[in-house]
Amino acid sequence: MSRMNELKTVYPALTVVFLFALVIMVLFELAKQVIYPTITIWESHAITIFSTSVISVVIIFFSLRSIYLEREKTKEALWLQRDTEERLQRSEKQYRSFVESIEDSIFTVDSECRYLQMNARHLFRRGLSLDMYAGKRYGDFHLPEETVIFTEMVARVISSKRQVQDEYRQNGRYYIRKLNPVIDPVMNSVIAVTVISSDITARKNAENNLETINRKLNLMNDITRHDMINHLTVLYSYLTLVGEEAGDTVTRKYLTNSEKVIDTIHAQLLFARDYQKIGVEAPLWQNISGKIRKAGLPLKNISVTIDDRCSEIEIFADPLFEKVLYNLMDNAVRYAGPQPVIRFILSDEPGRLVLICQDNGPGVPQKNKEKIFLRGFGKNTGIGLFLIREILSMTRISIHECGVEGEGGRFEIAIPAGAYRSVGKK
Repeated sequence: MSRMNELKTVYPALTVVFLFALVIMVLFELAKQVIYPTITIWESHAITIFSTSVISVVIIFFSLRSIYLEREKTKEALWLQRDTEERLQRSEKQYRSFVESIEDSIFTVDSECRYLQMNARHLFRRGLSLDMYAGKRYGDFHLPEETVIFTEMVARVISSKRQVQDEYRQNGRYYIRKLNPVIDPVMNSVIAVTVISSDITARKNAENNLETINRKLNLMNDITRHDMINHLTVLYSYLTLVGEEAGDTVTRKYLTNSEKVIDTIHAQLLFARDYQKIGVEAPLWQNISGKIRKAGLPLKNISVTIDDRCSEIEIFADPLFEKVLYNLMDNAVRYAGPQPVIRFILSDEPGRLVLICQDNGPGVPQKNKEKIFLRGFGKNTGIGLFLIREILSMTRISIHECGVEGEGGRFEIAIPAGAYRSVGKK
């Protein structure tokens, strides 16, 4: 059949060449008679036949060559088309195989939430057949309140061209749903939305169980710690009474040492209480100036200066950020002498905001600038600065001591971009 088509293509071209050759022969004969009236008929025919034959051969050669090249291009184009179609079919089969093999529900809807396609897992989960979904919309199979939420999510995906996700509960099970835009590469517009719904019931139950266990453990720790502190208070009172009655110096010395041990145990219990709270509650936006004032120490001889900008900036930090500021000021008071001076300054740096806490103390030796943040290091309990770094690290905020020994302490709290914002004066 293809051979017949090729001949049908060649015949018109040959006919045109033949007619063109006849025209050339006639014109050539007339020209010879005019130019060479004495030429014989045989000479004239011989010259005409030879000339027209050469011209015809040349014309036929280039015509057939053009037809051949065109046919080869057509064959190549058809081969590329078939190859592309086969690749698309293989790709579609692989994609379909992948979609059908996973445990997630997958379906696609248009801008009006009309179903376009879905995998077998979704049909199985809904207990329906593919025919029942033909031409139907999301609202035909879900409650009105569910439809409103889903429709709003689809609209957000189409307008933003970005993924939107949420968690929901259905028939006693938990699911996470991700809506992804299907973008037309030519028009650069969202033509559909693909929904992937994953069952996270096991994970949710584990999280709920873990939350219950943590709540019970925290309650037990609170009760135990409270009772221990009460008992330490009673023991401290007994030791004080014994010390008042003791007559010899040795006994008084041992009682004093015992009281110091009680103070250490009390401080460690308070540290355990604070450390237990780190990360328990979600981070929140907090005004720097407000937290500094709220955390201020109840001592009259402390001079605290706060940069005006601190009232205009909020940072996203653990709720224990107030404890950070309190410990910084408490640390300054312990080392700065009888008249502590503390200053809080804000400094803008590339990609971050730095909150600086300066004091008029002796400063920190170079070799101890990192050691002071280790638990147990220092003259007091050795847990204040350790606790500060732990609290700040929950929201990727860092702290370093950058002062010069002999010129006072300088603690720099680096707040990354996205963790601070300007809200105006408060």
